[in-house]
Amino acid sequence: MNILILGNGFDLAHGLKTKYSDFLDYCVEKNNKRIIGMINYGTTFIDNIWLQHFITTCNNYGKNWVDLEDEIYRVVLSLNKTLLDLSGGEIEMIFPLTFSIKKDILEFNFYKIIDYLKTCNNRLETDKKKYITVETNDFSHLYFYIENYQGLINFIYDQLRTFVEMFERYLNEVVMSEIDSEPKYQLSLLQSSKPNIKSFLFILNFNYTNTLTKLYKDTMDSKQKKSIRNFYVHGKINANNIVLGTQFFDDKNNNIPSEFNVFRKHNQRHRYNTIEDYQSLLQIIKSSNDNTKRIFHVIGHSLDKSDYAILKHIFLAHNDSIINIYYHDEEAQERLINNITKIIGEEEVMAKVRFIHQHDPKRGILIPIEAPALVAN
Repeated sequence: MNILILGNGFDLAHGLKTKYSDFLDYCVEKNNKRIIGMINYGTTFIDNIWLQHFITTCNNYGKNWVDLEDEIYRVVLSLNKTLLDLSGGEIEMIFPLTFSIKKDILEFNFYKIIDYLKTCNNRLETDKKKYITVETNDFSHLYFYIENYQGLINFIYDQLRTFVEMFERYLNEVVMSEIDSEPKYQLSLLQSSKPNIKSFLFILNFNYTNTLTKLYKDTMDSKQKKSIRNFYVHGKINANNIVLGTQFFDDKNNNIPSEFNVFRKHNQRHRYNTIEDYQSLLQIIKSSNDNTKRIFHVIGHSLDKSDYAILKHIFLAHNDSIINIYYHDEEAQERLINNITKIIGEEEVMAKVRFIHQHDPKRGILIPIEAPALVAN
């Protein structure tokens, strides 16, 4: 039984611009080209406060910064502290509030959120979300009237989901639309003999994209196509179930209210029903009806802390297993050694894990296809 675990490095190896920083660059470029007064994809999406915050953070840390999950956690900490400081511990006492941002300028930063929050003496009628949006007549500012504490959480979270929708649209309309070219690799797992019922290729996909099946579909026969089963643990494009949040809250030193749990990936997996994909694969791996060896193939996943719990359950679900981890350079290999050891422990790593260069012609997973030689006339 082969279980392929895909991370974003798989898409990057195929030249796809799926990094968050790629999306932020794209948004900045679109914003610079916006036409005042027009309402379309290129002119309105920049008003999202998470997008503005991520762009500001990227500018501060440099183009290599891509850790949105840790940044969401830092924002939750900062927002919670700000509310406690403003209210003296009685948070509901500071409501209602108005929250204002200036449109068209990439200047928003969550760490200066006190500059955007103002007390409001007038009470307005809101819906079940407990906040409403008002735009000024000259379209220069957005105001959000926030009725209570839950309304503020709803507002910040809805803004994050709008960011997710924009990122999904970018992946679908910009990135995946450019994937029709010939693949530059052979995927070794597709080169084996025709599969039978015991040699299904199960794919645990941490990406939102369907790069493998779309790019390699012409290299597979009908039986191979039917033998592939995809499990999207964080959702996929065009399914309205993408998960984007932080892994956990360190409550030892930070008293974070449960209302903020909507920002946790754990809660979102259940909320958007992606956990069932993971649970289904887990049961398949644990099954006693199939006595074939479980062989994990990990490519493009950093094995970092954000997915420790998911990966630990999967890797330790069956005693008789091998874990092949593919790397692209020595620096990545060292990082992967450290990360997998944190997940399953040194003894399990010594017994089960093999590190293989992803382009190795004999043992690799992505074998470069040599360009055809030019023939002289």
